[in-house]
Amino acid sequence: MITHQDRYIVLKSDSFLEDKKNELLLAMYEKNYQKVEQFVYNILQHIKKITKLDENSEKLLNQIHCIIEKVAPDIQDHHFLKLKNNTRVLKKFILSSTKQSKNNISYIDFLTWEQKLGLNQAQKKLIYRTAMTFQLTIGCSNFCRRCNEWALPKLRSHFSLDAIQKILDLMAEHQNDEISLYGASDPLDWEETNRGKKADINRIIKYLKNLSLEYSILTKVPRGKELLLEKLLKSNANISVSITAKNKTRIKKIENAVGKSLSKQHDLEELLIPARLDEDFISIKPSITDGYGTEITPDGAFIIIPTFTSALHPFGHKKIAITPKTNFFPIKQTGRDALLIDYFKPLKGYNLKDEIQYLDYLLDVQVESIILDNGSEQLTPPGMRSLKEYFDIFEEKPRLQRKKMTRSVIKRLKKQFLSDTNFKNMPVDKKALYLKKINIHIKLCKKNRCQTFNLAATSFFLRAVSDYTRKNPIKTKIMQFLLQDEIKHIFDTRTKLCINTPPENFFNNPKINSFEIFRFYVFSLLNNSNDRAVLEFIETSPSTYDPVADIFIPY
Repeated sequence: MITHQDRYIVLKSDSFLEDKKNELLLAMYEKNYQKVEQFVYNILQHIKKITKLDENSEKLLNQIHCIIEKVAPDIQDHHFLKLKNNTRVLKKFILSSTKQSKNNISYIDFLTWEQKLGLNQAQKKLIYRTAMTFQLTIGCSNFCRRCNEWALPKLRSHFSLDAIQKILDLMAEHQNDEISLYGASDPLDWEETNRGKKADINRIIKYLKNLSLEYSILTKVPRGKELLLEKLLKSNANISVSITAKNKTRIKKIENAVGKSLSKQHDLEELLIPARLDEDFISIKPSITDGYGTEITPDGAFIIIPTFTSALHPFGHKKIAITPKTNFFPIKQTGRDALLIDYFKPLKGYNLKDEIQYLDYLLDVQVESIILDNGSEQLTPPGMRSLKEYFDIFEEKPRLQRKKMTRSVIKRLKKQFLSDTNFKNMPVDKKALYLKKINIHIKLCKKNRCQTFNLAATSFFLRAVSDYTRKNPIKTKIMQFLLQDEIKHIFDTRTKLCINTPPENFFNNPKINSFEIFRFYVFSLLNNSNDRAVLEFIETSPSTYDPVADIFIPY
């Protein structure tokens, strides 16, 4: 178990621009435009010192500009002229950065990219093994204004062909079995001319055929790339097209010309995913990221953790830069497998000895998701379990159902553990695991033990929220704003019942809605009010996560 003191992948704090984005948001919510004015000034002073913005910094600047535009209708010109002027300067800076980058497109070779990361062999090995996204370029020729990745306009840099082939080789070498060749970019944009010979994405796909590495491509089909798409379609490349009103007719013509249909995504009048110009910075929406793992871009490498899409995380995920201090890599899970991961449990991953271990704490980004998860079906896609659904397993009806299923559960465990051996000949560790799983099931069938596990989970989550709110005052206030309607409702309906009452009195009562009570205590910690009882509960009921039993237990 990886202890909280090690602080594995959270050693990397938020960047200056991410901190300023959040401070700006809070000032916007509080309508404190003098603070907004000061933050914009501070941001301008900061970026003036930067020779070249990296991709994530420029994305944050775009978010900051969008936030200011949301504020603009409430600002009177004669009172906030300096803010208006500084906003124009910021916009001009962003446009200038775009122009400068597109006029100086660079190719990133493998050695330069690896040296910039500055990682040891164990860290590099785990990046290649857990990579789920390989972004070939920075910038996108499409620049869809509803891009959920907030892709930058115009191409800025490419990986060189040699770098791409080397990285793909290393992924295959380290048992990675599938990679997505896109991100905040369009893979059909990638190209390289070397000694008069031009290479494009087709060259990369041909190279992949010699590797034990599956791939997927998602494209909008940039203008001028129609013939390239025809070639890919004829060669049966694993490619999908993201359909928009602008490219729908062009795609249909290509399909008719080739006589084949393309796999399509987002083929709707209205996209169901939150995207750049849809972001209102005041609502909470579903995640738009379907995987845990690492992302490789020309700028570096990042650990990706899915989140709800909100003002805190407009991308629908948290991007954690991998640095020489990174020594825990979450196990790669994508698509439906990723949906099965309970975001509110400590992560499973690799340490630098290549051993599979668990954290014994939640990352800040996981705690944010706990706070933002109101239990509504709109926030959780089919296949993903919400925290509300997790609390339901401790209720009386599921307990009785488990009890009825005991015989079939034991039969399934026998098939899993004893299909090719008998209990006497099982290895000691496997025998212990087999008995533990049976024991946990039996305990979850007993009313008093079920309540014990419920209290342990509640204590674990509330301690995480308490620690988070102490460390993150700005983000805490942002979430107070985003949740203000729910907070008011819960306090109006639950305060008289809950105030000064030990939480265990409620969670031991099957007639009480435990999730609503849990939300009351979360909001008490968030608002730093009515929290005496919950703080006492946390201190007197320590708990931990048992990854083998997959349950929270008293510590």
